[in-house]
Amino acid sequence: MEKLIISQKDLSKFDEIGITIAVAEDIIIHATSVEESMVELKELVQAAGGDVRAELILHQKIDPDYYLDKETLDYVIRQLKDLDANMLVFIDELTGTQIKNIEELSGVKVVDRTMLLLDILANRANRREGKLEIEKAQLSYRLDKLEGFQGIYKYGSGMCVNNPFGSRILTDEESINEKIQSIKIDLSVIVKNRFVQRSKKLGKNLPLVAFTGYTNSGKSAIINELMKLDSDYTKESEIVVKDKMLSTMDVSLRKSVLPNGQDFLIVDTIGFVSDVPKPMLTAFRSTFEEISYADLIINVFDASSNGQDIQKNIMDYTFEKIGVTNKKKISVYNKADKLDAIPESTDEKIYISAKSGYNMDKLLDVIQSNLFQKSYEEILLLPYSKYETFNEIRSNRVIEMEDFEMTDNGIKLRLVMNQSELDKYKEFITK
Repeated sequence: MEKLIISQKDLSKFDEIGITIAVAEDIIIHATSVEESMVELKELVQAAGGDVRAELILHQKIDPDYYLDKETLDYVIRQLKDLDANMLVFIDELTGTQIKNIEELSGVKVVDRTMLLLDILANRANRREGKLEIEKAQLSYRLDKLEGFQGIYKYGSGMCVNNPFGSRILTDEESINEKIQSIKIDLSVIVKNRFVQRSKKLGKNLPLVAFTGYTNSGKSAIINELMKLDSDYTKESEIVVKDKMLSTMDVSLRKSVLPNGQDFLIVDTIGFVSDVPKPMLTAFRSTFEEISYADLIINVFDASSNGQDIQKNIMDYTFEKIGVTNKKKISVYNKADKLDAIPESTDEKIYISAKSGYNMDKLLDVIQSNLFQKSYEEILLLPYSKYETFNEIRSNRVIEMEDFEMTDNGIKLRLVMNQSELDKYKEFITK
């Protein structure tokens, strides 16, 4: 049997001390290696305010009732007292039965990665939309695990002991579904209002650049440096940089200036994590919407990290899920000052340092050249059989009522396009 890898550091200041556990049925899980996934899991526990005393990676089949085989689970339970740990954290999403069975045997709180992520975000959300999205995601998660959650509340809901439902805990399917429908109605009103607000912002004809990146890549630090170019900049307007995972789930909008004097908007999005659980995809909706409306996406990576290729795969996979694969993207490798030798930059791959200012001028030049490509205004006629093409176009920009007309032959649409869009939609151009 594999043995626990035990941390020797002093954890006496933490109320929540866990043992992290992974069963590796395959060499690669969660789009990263098992070891890298466990490092991220530890960082998530720390982001939630706890820490990890020990970790255990097992190469065995997952038990449908207990996740671990009986011998291994007995071993882990014996170690809990010796290690002064009061929580078991599993890298895989557990079933309600597994949660219930493990808690009954161990007598400690059982948390899986999805529960942990949702609890962290519940504590980070400040805006009403974010709080509602997370509450809906938590309810959906619990709906699949009602049996396990009937007893889990005696240990608290997840690490953060965060009950988003107020004093009343919903534990029956009908009540949970009613609450989810109520939240969906509230969210639809918020989304409608945000569409109006976005239309006003974009109506000023300011280009929008979305900064995305893995947690701790330094994208907020880059944005803070770019903001200093704006005449309205104040220290108080800077994004607070926190060196921990998922420090916020709220989307923030800032302004900067290009070398040609043109203002542009910057949207800072939530940091990526590997293998985003399904309940969280809708919880990130406001972030994903801002990305879909951006004129340019800047993917920020930590140049000193060894996991850049894996992180890029995770981001590309997420972009595919939310339907923004056709957006222009630039890869920016921050923290280049930590490298012994800095690779040469290109227009598609730029090495910078927000800390030292290295190549920030190059970044601005590339942003400018991408935002102000030659544009073409054309009239398109989309047959009703090609309505999905209209939806595709509409998903990437705000289309005002006066810009399109429903005709007998299809949708007539006035559109300003760059060269790549012109090539893509040329079959629909009409005179």
